[in-house]
Amino acid sequence: MLDFICQICESPIRISGSEGTCKCNASISVESIHGHSVAIFKRQELGKNEFSIINAAEIHDNAMQWLHDVHGTNEVQFREHLVGFIGKSSKDPLNILITSAGAGNDIKYILDAFPNCFLYVQDIAYEMIVAAIERNELSISRERVKFFVGDACALPFIKDTFDVVYHFGGINLFDNIELGLHEMHRVAKVGGIVQFGDEGIAPWLYNHEISNVLIQNNDLYKCEAPLKFMPLDISDSNLKYLFNNCFYLVRYIKSSGPKINLDVIHKGARGGSLRTRYYGVLEGINPNLKEKINVTARKLGISRVDYLERIIMQALDK
Repeated sequence: MLDFICQICESPIRISGSEGTCKCNASISVESIHGHSVAIFKRQELGKNEFSIINAAEIHDNAMQWLHDVHGTNEVQFREHLVGFIGKSSKDPLNILITSAGAGNDIKYILDAFPNCFLYVQDIAYEMIVAAIERNELSISRERVKFFVGDACALPFIKDTFDVVYHFGGINLFDNIELGLHEMHRVAKVGGIVQFGDEGIAPWLYNHEISNVLIQNNDLYKCEAPLKFMPLDISDSNLKYLFNNCFYLVRYIKSSGPKINLDVIHKGARGGSLRTRYYGVLEGINPNLKEKINVTARKLGISRVDYLERIIMQALDK
């Protein structure tokens, strides 16, 4: 299993008994929950929201059942669909991280789809992590599944660690959504999959009566898919909508960045490349002089860019 890292010195945290320490002597508490050693990095204060209250898991179950009843879905098919959207991988075993796991509703389905994976499960609500362990205790291996309580916006792992980073539900409650998405992306490997989703009505439903009804019931429905916070270095991005187009689901592969050749020359009278047309823009000139340049370039059988670069270089050489 992977080591946690200290968020101060970024060295590995060594866990012994009820404490974890690193080389800078920062420490975290560690609790044993049904035989699982659970590191506590940050714990949401009791009562902050519906996930950190007594009986939070049962309340969440009731809310999910209501959601399935309203939208005509069921829990098993829905979770299988979410995990199926991740896709298959030829690599085995995979390192998989679930952030904001809640009561662990997705754990069984991820382990069924990736039985040899090493699974790391995070939530900031201590009460939900306890429920996730209790509900999955019989189907999980202590050697392959590691739980921890902490902030999804400050994940205790080095970059490029996970083959899959998975999240469903809770992004809308992040104090900093941009940072939360950045963290998921940071800890994913290049070539790894990042998948996340939450409430967010599809744009074509905006201002329709049904969207107003849903938002009146739960104002999180008015949240948008946070595409403006997507990183640049991604490929194969997908956006889909679930629950009658009321929840968004985003999946992408972390890449090494866009591979765009800025120096391919345009064929035609204008000429130039993406680089010259953007980075090489100069000042405007007299419109009559512009036309003379166009005519002369055509007579010479070269593009305007080639002609302008030629006469500028000649002038500079003098």
